[in-house]
Amino acid sequence: MVNQVAMKLLFVINPTSGTAENNETINYITEVCTNGNIDFKVYATTGTDDDHNIRKEIETYHPDRIAACGGDGTVQLVARTLIGKQIPMGILPQGSANGLATALEIPKTIAESLTLFLNTRNKIPLDLILINDKFICIHLSDIGTNALLVKNYEEAGDKGILGYAKHLISSIQQSDLMQYEIVTDEGTFHKEGYMLMIANAHKYGTGVQISEGSVSDGKFEICNVQSIDLESAIKAGLTAINVFVDENMFGDVISCKEALIKIHPLAHLQIDGEYIGEFSELRVGILSSAINVLVR
Repeated sequence: MVNQVAMKLLFVINPTSGTAENNETINYITEVCTNGNIDFKVYATTGTDDDHNIRKEIETYHPDRIAACGGDGTVQLVARTLIGKQIPMGILPQGSANGLATALEIPKTIAESLTLFLNTRNKIPLDLILINDKFICIHLSDIGTNALLVKNYEEAGDKGILGYAKHLISSIQQSDLMQYEIVTDEGTFHKEGYMLMIANAHKYGTGVQISEGSVSDGKFEICNVQSIDLESAIKAGLTAINVFVDENMFGDVISCKEALIKIHPLAHLQIDGEYIGEFSELRVGILSSAINVLVR
């Protein structure tokens, strides 16, 4: 049953997230909200000036809630426009990668997630990660094997989980063993591995546990993957953040509030499923309780 309290709702939807067009999602949202006499607007992302356009919608429409309809990239887009605002964000998982939604136990179907968004009164503070004073991360970033996989996936123009799988073996084979110096508020660490993750949540999109961290604890986790065994990795199953992993990969974890990571050689970086570039140094900090997110 739709919440009877009058609200203005803004839906930000990526029309091409996942493996298919999301016209059916837009039609379903329109049907439910129209039948419920709910004041709503839909903004479809284009990849051009979306941050500016969403902020303009907020200023002119004054929504009481905003739903991010897509994968982690769409959730990140909405989250960064809400920093400093009191408007809560809901998530309607529609992407290939729905890592944050999984970590928050948001229902996977559009019907259930929309019902939750419309009716719940529960919200929690959500930390955001800031990288190099420029990039926002809502769920998971990494350097190394997985970031190279994301790069190859994007350059090929593939879609969906099977698209990631196409590039798995070559990305593992092309990955260099990296050395890192990690300077944190807890001390300085010297490590080496094939993938280094910066996590704002405790599990991948498939439910594989990364750490004991929380999205609301004012900290992030740095997880070092020291080796990737191809055979066991494939058996573990593909995660929603693009790489075959299993829980045994995540035994080397640092929890902290800020970190300086120096990397050799240059390493590929991805943030929330989007390839960013190659870096030799990352400055990482936490934006504690940056926004509010609607949950069960």
